[in-house]
Amino acid sequence: MRMLEFTSLESLDFPKLMGVYYESNVENAAEFFPDEADPEKGRRMVEQKFYYYLKDDFFRREGVRYYVLEADGQWVSAVRLFPVSRSDGEKPEAGAAKAWYAEALETAPSYRRKGFARKMILLLFDRFGSEGPFEITDTVSKTNTASLRFHLDCGFEVYRDPACCVLNGKINENAVAMRYRSR
Repeated sequence: MRMLEFTSLESLDFPKLMGVYYESNVENAAEFFPDEADPEKGRRMVEQKFYYYLKDDFFRREGVRYYVLEADGQWVSAVRLFPVSRSDGEKPEAGAAKAWYAEALETAPSYRRKGFARKMILLLFDRFGSEGPFEITDTVSKTNTASLRFHLDCGFEVYRDPACCVLNGKINENAVAMRYRSR
């Protein structure tokens, strides 16, 4: 098992990544393309939209990282990370972010409940910890009890309710902001 790091779209195997997000892409098709009757076509449309998001937005931001956990040659979990100011207002240092916003942490359905997401988070903690003190923030839906429990079990705390997205400042009454701070 190993954690892969990507800092450009060209280095990323997009079809393998879409395998991790397959279930979410099917669900998102109904939201993003409600008039599309063919679920497979809708999923492909979501994947295309996601590809252009990565190409035209995510990977154009300075310092972003995409991590994938690989087990036996299969991509099983993934997460996007943005360097951000710390929750206490401290700005990231050039080239050495001390704070990250995690987005789209997901494990492929056939690999869930096997500890892969936890392993990925612990590997991230090790990686960032080797660079010095750090924090990771995330936004979690209040109704997603499995994700809330997962974050708490990994050492995150609820630090803002309702959540306020560190990327765009929008308040989400249906979510909480979670934070992990290294010791």
